[in-house]
Amino acid sequence: MFRLHDAATGQAGLVRPARRGELRIWVAGQLDSDVIGPAGLRACLVADLVRRVAERHHLRVSAWHQAPGGGAEPAQALRAAWDALNIYPADLAASPPEPIDVAVARNGEPGGSPAYRLEPGEVRPPALGTTGLDPLALRLALLGHRYREPAILPGEVLAAADQTLRRWREQVAGWALSPSRPMAAEYTSDVLGALDDDLDGPAAVRSLHALAADAGPPPGAKFEAFAYLDRLLGLDLAREVGR
Repeated sequence: MFRLHDAATGQAGLVRPARRGELRIWVAGQLDSDVIGPAGLRACLVADLVRRVAERHHLRVSAWHQAPGGGAEPAQALRAAWDALNIYPADLAASPPEPIDVAVARNGEPGGSPAYRLEPGEVRPPALGTTGLDPLALRLALLGHRYREPAILPGEVLAAADQTLRRWREQVAGWALSPSRPMAAEYTSDVLGALDDDLDGPAAVRSLHALAADAGPPPGAKFEAFAYLDRLLGLDLAREVGR
């Protein structure tokens, strides 16, 4: 079952939408209106993970993001940032449309009256050195930190995430050449369980590393597991297949 931690109560519980079959998510913009800075992108990524996990549990998801000020240009920049990080787009709104089930908002930001308020930790440094890296290296680097905790992302951490992405994509492309096999069940279960447990990205990433390094599962089983799990992680792991 899907569990989230509510920052308002300090308790975790099962996700039960107010409207049957529909999970409604709100993402607050940053107080300084820098909606595409690292903190804002992290909030969007958290909401995206909630959406992906909820959809795996057969929930229909509706999502809204606080509309940025300044007209069309900031909104276009926000959508471009979503696209670069494989974040599902949300509708833009001035305030949370009630009822809201999950609000992703930092302390002091408007979140409406959600059942679960998720407060992502800060991201440092405030300007990240991503030049020359795959944009999804930032997504992987943030997945490597619990969303409620600070994420310290110096250049070497982002570069390592970029190298991991490249290595995994090469491996997935190689595994795709082998006969298909059932997904590596133990590792797949570990990743799904981690994400169901308040979006435990670090545990999910560790399981992927372990699966990639394990000589036991046949290549076809590794391919099927990575391809399936990437629907939740959004890292384009099958990008090099067939090239």
